[in-house]
Amino acid sequence: MTSIDNQLDHKSMGGICSRKRDQQVIEDRVRRGASGCYSKSSSSKWLGTSFTRPNADLQPGGSFPSLRELCINRIREDISRYKSFSMLPRDISQQIFNELVISHYLTAASLEAFRDCALQDVLLGEYPGVMDTWMDVISSQGSSLLSVDLSDSVVTDSGLALLKYCSNLQTIALDYCNNISDHGLKHLSGTSLSTPLF
Repeated sequence: MTSIDNQLDHKSMGGICSRKRDQQVIEDRVRRGASGCYSKSSSSKWLGTSFTRPNADLQPGGSFPSLRELCINRIREDISRYKSFSMLPRDISQQIFNELVISHYLTAASLEAFRDCALQDVLLGEYPGVMDTWMDVISSQGSSLLSVDLSDSVVTDSGLALLKYCSNLQTIALDYCNNISDHGLKHLSGTSLSTPLF
C-alpha cells in the first residue's frame, strides 16, 4: 500500500469511528435527558424542540418515554390538526385512539380522523358524549373490529345496527345502554358475536 492509500484508509476509519462516537454521545445525552444537545445529528435535532418532558421524567432513576409515546402525546395535544390516521399502521392508530380516550381528548370531531383505520378495539365505556353519530366511524373499522364497549352511552338500536358490517366482532359491552332493545341486538346476528355483555 502507498502512503497515500494509508492516509486515506486512516482518514476513512477515523471518520467512521467519529460518527459512531458522535452517535453514542447523542444517545447518552438523550438517555440523560440533556436539553438542547441535539445538534450533532439532523435526524434527532427536532427532538429537542418538538417535545417537552415533565420534570418528573428528568429525575435520576426516572424512566423516559419512548419516541412513540412522545409522538402520540404530541398528536394528542394538536389533535385538531389531523384529518385522518388511515394511512398509519393499525397499531399506531390504535395507540393514538387509546391515548385520546384515556386522556378524554376524543370528541366527535377528532373521532372522524379514525375513519377506516382498521381499529380492533373501540372501548368507550362510560365515555361522555358517545351517541349514534359516533357509530358511523366506529362501524367503518369493518372486519378489523373485534371488541366494542358502549356502556353507559345513549346509543340506540339505529346506531347499533351499523355494526352489522363488522363481521368479526367478538365482544360488545352494552351495560346501562337503556336505548338498546332486543330488536337492536338482532342486527348483530351476522357477526362472530356469541353473547353480548350487559
